[in-house]
Amino acid sequence: MKSVSELPINGSRIFQLMFFCGLLSCHEIMFCSAQQVISDPNVDHGARPVAGELPWKANMDWVNKFSNSRKEFNFVESKVPAYKLPDPLIGRDGQVIDTAEAWNGFRRAELLNLFRNQVYGNRPRKEYELDFVQVAEKADVWNGLATGRSMSAVVTIGDREYKFPFVLFIPNGIQKPVPAVIHINNRYFIPLDKAAVENDPFWPARTLVERGYATASFHTSDVDPDKRTGYQDGIRAFFANGEEPDPQAWRSLSAWGWAASRVLDHIETIPVIDAGKVAVVGHSRGGKTSLWAACEDSRFAVAYSNNSGCGGAALSRRAFGETVGRITSSFPHWFCVPFAKYADQEADLPVDQHEVMALIAPRAVYVASADEDLWADPKGEYASLVAAAPVFDLLGKASITEPDMPAMNSPRVRGNTGYHIRSGGHGLGEVDWNWFLDFTDQFLQQAR
Repeated sequence: MKSVSELPINGSRIFQLMFFCGLLSCHEIMFCSAQQVISDPNVDHGARPVAGELPWKANMDWVNKFSNSRKEFNFVESKVPAYKLPDPLIGRDGQVIDTAEAWNGFRRAELLNLFRNQVYGNRPRKEYELDFVQVAEKADVWNGLATGRSMSAVVTIGDREYKFPFVLFIPNGIQKPVPAVIHINNRYFIPLDKAAVENDPFWPARTLVERGYATASFHTSDVDPDKRTGYQDGIRAFFANGEEPDPQAWRSLSAWGWAASRVLDHIETIPVIDAGKVAVVGHSRGGKTSLWAACEDSRFAVAYSNNSGCGGAALSRRAFGETVGRITSSFPHWFCVPFAKYADQEADLPVDQHEVMALIAPRAVYVASADEDLWADPKGEYASLVAAAPVFDLLGKASITEPDMPAMNSPRVRGNTGYHIRSGGHGLGEVDWNWFLDFTDQFLQQAR
């Protein structure tokens, strides 16, 4: 059976955090359903693009373009409101968290519950049975490089049953257990037969296997439909037996992250995969999901957020590009009801997205942005990672602390965190995957 259960303010620390934020703001699209992703079939998307030389700044042509087309949103850095981030190392009662024991014994749980109650919702605490059914297998994919399996996760409560499919590839002829990457696919389901013949850049399974990883992917809408009217057809309604959700109950982002954990449950049963070395990956709304999945499930060794923006990697308080008000009105099924009350009131949020990164510490986090994807606020995504540094430091792990962003197409890696901003627009391709895998190799491929 399975059960989802899962004092005076320190002035010097606040000064340190404000100093970070001040530096980040003194330096100088649209995605989801509105973003068009342009793919040129003549371009080698696996080729590494030319690196820039100076720290990234938003291209003014793109700033002007989006400012003119979306006048109700801000794309100008000088118009970002002054903001003060909540300190992840100060508890709600003012207690200063200055030891790993205090973080793990108190503060982490406090933050986790704040995000559950105010942003992503609470997962149900209901017992269920979980089984996995192999639907099909290909034992000689890519000239014998891998074995591919089409799987079905079967969730049972009493006499009711819910299923969702996923596809898994395992390298053949391996001498030691391999690490794995679980991909949260927010675009389309890629069936086994298609994945075995086409190395889709959104989930390049062959590339992952060639680089020494097992990999699995599922489609978000097979778990919980990605539409505001889809509740009754998804896993959330299944758990609630059709009853309408409470305001603080889990929403789709949390449900998709829950599904990633169920795929990890299956991976734990496969001896040739090292279940202690598993990364969770997502793009856009899937990137929001991958971060929260790693917060809820500490078995994930690495989390990768690609172009995730508001409610993902980007700081809500910057109100740059997509805002809390816009995302909660356009996609009310992603977040629990209380998050919407912070529309145009981001300063009142008891948390911000740097604390999502902090909740993943001391494990590894990788964040990626795109030069033309101002809707996702690249600077806010990078600033979020930097602002989590004090927690990584407290837990004995190095992380990115440089306030200036790296140059375009120049990945930056420090300790357990990594970041890149790529030329081009909102999307996930082999360039992103290869830079991410360069990062994960140091954590997941060592000592094999």
